[in-house]
Amino acid sequence: MLGQGQSLNKHQMICGYAEILKHALIKDKNFFKWLEKNSKFIFLKDPKKLIYAIKKSCEIKLFFVNKDVGEKNLRMILNFGHTFAHAIEVVNNYSSKTSHGEAVLSGMMLETKLSHIKKTCSLKTLDELKKIYKQNNLNYTYEKYKKLKNINKLVPYLKNDKKNDDEKINFILIKKVGQTALPNKNKISVSQLKNYIKNFNKY
Repeated sequence: MLGQGQSLNKHQMICGYAEILKHALIKDKNFFKWLEKNSKFIFLKDPKKLIYAIKKSCEIKLFFVNKDVGEKNLRMILNFGHTFAHAIEVVNNYSSKTSHGEAVLSGMMLETKLSHIKKTCSLKTLDELKKIYKQNNLNYTYEKYKKLKNINKLVPYLKNDKKNDDEKINFILIKKVGQTALPNKNKISVSQLKNYIKNFNKY
């Protein structure tokens, strides 16, 4: 009898992997380094690697949930990548052609680019993310968003993000692998965001 991880198809595996990678990016550089070496085994459904990755991911999620049960502050960090991801899902009418995980992978890349353009993180951080995507054939998740017109289509839907509490868009930006900026510190107006987006295709 196959274990659950062994019976999942590639699409479902990518959904799980997106969240695992997100957890490493927001909290644990050592886990990210482990993923650099072991992600290929996760996609090959190696049971030991899968169990370790899921366990680490759950521990990181629990850390943030326990720190902020009401989801008013630190727990928002779990939404890294999701501001753009939710907009991507809406623009695609929640089509099965783009899974939640693929939208999150796109969103994390876009939000890391935004972090770099805002000088919150270095180019090295963006390059580290690009490298792990390339190693695991995940580049396709953000290729479409190399065209600025496709990013700009997302902007109207970013205002509906649940983290927003005023007219600005409340992003979770990354400082370096394993650490984000604090929630509510990067509220960006639509006009500011459009100016930042003009530079997205430089990276």
